[in-house]
Amino acid sequence: MKFIDFHCHIYPYKIAKRATEYLTSTFTVKAEWPATSENLLIFGQAAGISKYVVLPVAQKVEQVRKINDFAINENNSEEKFLCFGTLHAALENICEEIDYIKNSGLHGIKIHPDQQGFSIDDPRLFPAYDYLSQLNFPVLFHCGDKKILLSHPERTKKVIKMFPKLNMICAHFGGWEIFDTAHELLAKEDVHFDMSSAMPYLGPEKTAQFIKDYGAEKIFFGTDFPLWGQENEIRRFMELNISDREKEMIAHENAEIFFKEQGLEI
Repeated sequence: MKFIDFHCHIYPYKIAKRATEYLTSTFTVKAEWPATSENLLIFGQAAGISKYVVLPVAQKVEQVRKINDFAINENNSEEKFLCFGTLHAALENICEEIDYIKNSGLHGIKIHPDQQGFSIDDPRLFPAYDYLSQLNFPVLFHCGDKKILLSHPERTKKVIKMFPKLNMICAHFGGWEIFDTAHELLAKEDVHFDMSSAMPYLGPEKTAQFIKDYGAEKIFFGTDFPLWGQENEIRRFMELNISDREKEMIAHENAEIFFKEQGLEI
């Protein structure tokens, strides 16, 4: 079966080890390798991944352009990478940065409220959400955390209702660590979800139930590399008690349709 990994992270080589250690300390999962582009390709190829959606995050506003330029370089250097850009709520001329990201050939925006220190419904982001809606340019959000409530499903639902045309992907079934709350509030919303960093916590039966409740056509397979290895996540996925048709949709077909609507055949 073909797999597209819709949720990956990489960093410049000189900071990859330190950045990976920060990730693992934050999310209490021990990554076994630094999150470099080389390692992503090595481990992904071994698992049979064909494409990787790479998601950068700027924790500080002054990092935005530098990180976007790194993403642009990776996107242009590796045909298997579908890199997104990053924004920050404190960014001046935020819509101009969206133009820069889009015109540079990146494929969407990643926002991680918990790491970036602002809420998903921060009014400073509303002009960006409105502009992204006009462009139909995708935005993927980290969602959920039981300690930090900046991307709580209630906030996410507020954004969905305020910006119904926003081409929105909610990571981690819409609520990492607070999966049940996300399921209750978001499962019926007309947005996409990825299932990264979910199966190890939910277990196979609950993951399968979530897929049925959310709708397989709305879900992307993702691993959250380097926090989880692709081989283990694919094994977990293939063992789920869902139909072969649902597995094909989640593994690659939904992503192919999603990017085709953006004018990109993958």
